[in-house]
Amino acid sequence: MTEKVADYEKLLKALVDRVDEADARLIRLSLEKEAYDVEETPTEATLDTMTTVPSIEDIDGHSGAESEVSAGAGSTGALDRTDEDFTREQARATGYMGKNSEITWLQRLREENKFGDNPQDALGSEQQRKMADTSVTSFSAMRPASEAQMPLAEAGEGFAVNDSSYHLDDTSIFTFEAVDPYEVPTPDAANHLFNAYMDRCHATFPVVGKSNLTAQFQKYITGSVQRPPEKWLAILNMIFAIGAKYSHLIKAEWRGDERDHLIYFTRARLLHMNSETLFQHPDLQQIQILGLMSFYLLCVSQVNRAWLLTGFAVRAATALGMNIRNDSAGLKNSLKEIRYRVWWALYTLEHRLCSMTGRVNCILDEHCTTPLPVPLDEDQFDTEDGQKLLSKERQQGDRAPASNPQTPSASSATPSTERSRSQTKIDSRSPSMPTNQGDLNWAKDVPANGSLYFLHLVQLTRLTQNIFHRLYNPASASGTWSDIQAKIGELDDQLEYWYRKLPQAFAFKRKQRERGSYEYRLSLGFSYYGAKMTIHRPCLCRLDRKIPHQSVKSLEFNRNSAAACVKAAMELLELIPDEPNAVGLIRVGPWWSMLHWLVQSTTVLMLEISFRANHMPEEVDAMMESSKKAIRWLHALGEDSQSAKRAWNICFPMLREAAKKCGREMTDVPQQPPGKPSPPPSDSLMSDNIGATYPYGVDLFTTAPNAASLYATMPQTMPQLPTSQAFAMYDPMMQYDQYYPAEYQVTESMHFHHSDDPEMEFMNSAYHDGQGHNQGSGSSRAPGYS
Repeated sequence: MTEKVADYEKLLKALVDRVDEADARLIRLSLEKEAYDVEETPTEATLDTMTTVPSIEDIDGHSGAESEVSAGAGSTGALDRTDEDFTREQARATGYMGKNSEITWLQRLREENKFGDNPQDALGSEQQRKMADTSVTSFSAMRPASEAQMPLAEAGEGFAVNDSSYHLDDTSIFTFEAVDPYEVPTPDAANHLFNAYMDRCHATFPVVGKSNLTAQFQKYITGSVQRPPEKWLAILNMIFAIGAKYSHLIKAEWRGDERDHLIYFTRARLLHMNSETLFQHPDLQQIQILGLMSFYLLCVSQVNRAWLLTGFAVRAATALGMNIRNDSAGLKNSLKEIRYRVWWALYTLEHRLCSMTGRVNCILDEHCTTPLPVPLDEDQFDTEDGQKLLSKERQQGDRAPASNPQTPSASSATPSTERSRSQTKIDSRSPSMPTNQGDLNWAKDVPANGSLYFLHLVQLTRLTQNIFHRLYNPASASGTWSDIQAKIGELDDQLEYWYRKLPQAFAFKRKQRERGSYEYRLSLGFSYYGAKMTIHRPCLCRLDRKIPHQSVKSLEFNRNSAAACVKAAMELLELIPDEPNAVGLIRVGPWWSMLHWLVQSTTVLMLEISFRANHMPEEVDAMMESSKKAIRWLHALGEDSQSAKRAWNICFPMLREAAKKCGREMTDVPQQPPGKPSPPPSDSLMSDNIGATYPYGVDLFTTAPNAASLYATMPQTMPQLPTSQAFAMYDPMMQYDQYYPAEYQVTESMHFHHSDDPEMEFMNSAYHDGQGHNQGSGSSRAPGYS
């Protein structure tokens, strides 16, 4: 066989200059294929299985080739390498995307459509099509159709990751250095922006203390104070930025100019992000600012930048020990709870971005002992139930992550009937999930509210993180395919167990008239079906070709798992109406990452269609209808979203090509791109000069619509005191410390005083030293915060 391979290579080298370019490219890719990896090297048993007729044991359902073939046989392929140079200028904006990212799935679909076993595929010759349909044992290097160990999508030109990205990382975050960071919107506009964030984002991302921050905000916009600390202003401007972006997506009557969110982001950046920020020791407000900036970047589809920034925030939080339980006797339990929520907000955001990018999470669960968030809103902390849940005993017991594992116990789990008896038994528990089972019983009697929703979202996030660790970790490819099957079955059990423990108000599979929790059901439903697709994605490929002579049990498991992946995509789309209503969906759905789930489900459906509905041939028409529904939704969202428009531009032609394999047409969906033309991508910052031209050709500072409402200062009723005198009336750090109890918040008539509360640790002498020096100076900046 070695001699034959050498002869074949010699022949191919001789032919490469005699054939057309398409054939030559295919030959070169085959010759450049790497040797077998250690775990991919066939053993004697493997070779025997491949060259013999299945035994009686195989037919009876006992172990077959699945117990010998590498775990990389599934769609994940090789997890320990990349075949693209991401230091290239064209690739840096998107960056590396792992195997659990829908961007990589789109890349795989592009490959399948072009080089798959479609009779009209791009290979063009009958001989090459036959080669593509030959067993991967002999021709895996020549056959790019079924996710071979070295897919052409990673090796060949035209299949770069950034070609399949619909995010806006290749566009700039335009900054306007001429913006005055201390200008504020009118009180009416500020109220709308603040409430938009609190109503639509805070429950999912509670990175700020709502009660105290709201009280401080009301004092600020009524003109009680003139200039609060810069970090507090940065937090407020980031909330305004997120609210401003949301206002345009829902076409709110009170919305301002469509570029307002960039102005607010720029103000926050000027107030906090500078050349010294990276080297400053972190404090709580810095962590909040970084978290809000990352969340904002996610909202504007700057996923690569968001992922980088949230990693910074998580590191800063870890530096302050926020990843572990706080037993300090000098800190109130209610203040500890706010800190715990900040940590879990960052945890869920980091996970969401890692899910979208396929990158490694920087949080190790086994090093996290932060108690799970209490299922009560902040205004209930002082109630009897609140005091019990906030107590030290509950923090160390019921609420501890170790007491609330996601792995079902032997008595409560429902064994998978699809699992082969011969599959290798592995420990289904991750290091962070011990054997004791909490089941969130301590929260089961709490009425539905935003905090209870966040608790269940955290639990689902922990579970999904375990999915990434066990199925998409390079180390997971060291076993056999039967090991992967066992993991898939166990993880699916865990996901179903999580759903069974949901309160009825959050049960998104049921049809309910109750509308108060609809927003929470929709968010949990999207996350659940996204996790389901991620679990079963490894089986959504042509495993029948890649693992010849499997047992009957293995073949059945693979087919059922692939079908579960496709059904999850269809059921996700069933959560939303058939008739697209972009504004209506954004008003109630998780608008900051909704596009991710829509593209994820669309890609899964297109993959199965491109395989000629191999796993679900009887459902081909239903899959086509679901796919068309997704395309219509992408088109509707694309009217006001550049990233959604990009997603439509990528998915529509792919679905059209895939549909041909099943003899279907795409005539009953919009054929023209949505919205107005996209601006050309640019990676250069805007000019720092006043009057710099906006990318759309508009002078930002002279012709921006509604500019007056954006740049207007506070009403004339505001005390017109010099900055230093205004700050002499109160302790600014206490007044704007959202963690400090509201009953101890000082008013403007109170004199400056010190506090022994741990929150005051970041007070420094800069304020005291600067107060006298700035007296009467007329400086526009707060004293001591220049």
